[in-house]
Amino acid sequence: MKIIFLLLLLIGCTAPPVVTRDLWTGNTLAVTKAYEISRTLDAIVEVRPVIGNIDGVMRYAVLTNVRRLDQNGPRIDRITTTSEPLDYRRHDRLRTHCIDGCRFAEIGAIHLDVSAFEDASKQGLALRIWGKRGRYEGTIPADAFQTALLNARYLN
Repeated sequence: MKIIFLLLLLIGCTAPPVVTRDLWTGNTLAVTKAYEISRTLDAIVEVRPVIGNIDGVMRYAVLTNVRRLDQNGPRIDRITTTSEPLDYRRHDRLRTHCIDGCRFAEIGAIHLDVSAFEDASKQGLALRIWGKRGRYEGTIPADAFQTALLNARYLN
């Protein structure tokens, strides 16, 4: 009985892969949990490494969510790693996390090539986010990229 309990406990400790499929397009994504990499008095920055099989091509990115905690929404001009520019593309500006008032957020994606994604899985990825209403710094841990690479094994 103790062995069965131990096995159930161990099985429960392993997180299942997070893979989503868009039934209309057939595209699949392997994602990780959200990682909070910066929290200041006026903003929160969350990121989520993702690998997608988009129209049969493997794509690598980091989804970003920058939320301002005051009434001014974020306006991201660029994202760099140290001084090197990254391929950041804004997707939308939204009002999100509406509990006791909504937060203004800018969501987007940093597009990476496979070698940059694999490098980040070994050393993490330091980010500098430059915006009209603030600048934020943080590092995405290497294990976030490792998790996405592991989950990508389940993509079709």
